[in-house]
Amino acid sequence: MNNKQKSLIDSFIDEIQYGLEAIYSNNVPKNHNQNTIELNKQQKLQSERIMRINHMGEICAQALYRGQAAFTKEAKIKSQLYKICDEENHHLELCNLRLIELNGKKSTLNPLWYSASFALGALAGLNENKWKLGFIEETEKQVKDHLEDSIALLPIEDSRSKIFLEEIAEDEEKHRGTVKDIGSEEIPELVKKGMGIFSKIMKKITYHI
Repeated sequence: MNNKQKSLIDSFIDEIQYGLEAIYSNNVPKNHNQNTIELNKQQKLQSERIMRINHMGEICAQALYRGQAAFTKEAKIKSQLYKICDEENHHLELCNLRLIELNGKKSTLNPLWYSASFALGALAGLNENKWKLGFIEETEKQVKDHLEDSIALLPIEDSRSKIFLEEIAEDEEKHRGTVKDIGSEEIPELVKKGMGIFSKIMKKITYHI
């Protein structure tokens, strides 16, 4: 077995390990204030469902970045994708924390969502000469729109979940600015629409399971 084959196998194993950790990790932010918000049963259920969807969204974000980074040849873009992916880990920790506080469950389909998103990221990486970081920019735009919708759907009493989602939304806008500065190209409208439809399907299913 030559070094190239070993490298490919090692990279494949690394991606599997990373994906499993992202999907099943219960890591939470360190030194975070304790929850003092009391919700009734219905409010708690609604918040749980919304935070489960956003947790799924962060799982998909990890997969998208890792997928594009794995198939991107340009070193500068690859490095930036991994950097943003690391920063996005904090969002995943915030969603983990809030789900734990709500005694909520993660989506049982997260492995499927991660795999599908990684494949989409890989497609973007293979089209880097045409799209550069346009795929990621569009993703960040759609995620920010989704976060605004999520905040509006939260029970008024759940200010803690709102604060978490507002923090995530602010970071997503920064990441969108970062990829624009590096260089992104407009992706086809058909791809944008496909992303939107796929996202709606995932959210509708994850709302329940």
